[in-house]
Amino acid sequence: MPATAIALADFDRVLAALTLLAEGVRPEQWNGPTPCAEWDVRQLLDHVTSGNRMFAALASGERPEGMEGLLQLRARVAPAADDDPVETFRESGRQLLRVFSDPDFPDATYMTPLGERSGDFVILMRTSEGLIHGWDLARATGQTPAFPEAIAEQTLASLHLTLADRPRDPRGFGVQQPVPADAPALDRLAGFVGRSV
Repeated sequence: MPATAIALADFDRVLAALTLLAEGVRPEQWNGPTPCAEWDVRQLLDHVTSGNRMFAALASGERPEGMEGLLQLRARVAPAADDDPVETFRESGRQLLRVFSDPDFPDATYMTPLGERSGDFVILMRTSEGLIHGWDLARATGQTPAFPEAIAEQTLASLHLTLADRPRDPRGFGVQQPVPADAPALDRLAGFVGRSV
C-alpha cells in the first residue's frame, strides 16, 4: 500500500476513535476541565473541529500569511456557541477526510504552524492532533480511548524527529514529562508533548 494510502487509513482510524470519545461525553461534562488548562471539554473538541475546518479551507485555496493569518482563519471557521459540538465535529472530520482523499492533496503545499508543508505532512499532523487531543478528551471525561497502539507508536516516533530541534511552548507542545518506558504508546506520546500522565 502506498505511503499516502497508509497515512490516510491511519487518520481515518484515529478520527473514528476520537469520534467515539466525543459521542461518549456526558451532558454534565462539557464544562469540565481538561489537561489543556485553557480549555474545558467543549472548547477542546471545538479546537479540533476548527483545526479540521481550517485545513479543509486551506485545501480549498485559502492562503493565509504566516501564523497570524492562520489564527484568523481558524477563528473564522470555529464552531458557534449554539452548534451541537459532536455533530459539528463529525461533519468537520468527514469534510477533512474528503479533502485528504483528493489525489492532488498529498503533493500540494499548505501553510501550517510549522511553515509550508506538503499535504502528506498535513495528514500526519492531523493524525497527531487527533491522538493527543483524544488522550486529553479521554482523561477529561473518564473514558478509555480506542486508538490503535501501532499508530500511536508510529506517531510518537515521527514527533521525535519533527520536534527534535524545536523549542517547546506550553501553548503548543510543552516540555516532555516523565512516563514509564512500558506505558502504552498513547501515554508516552502524551508525556512527550508535555502532558502529565
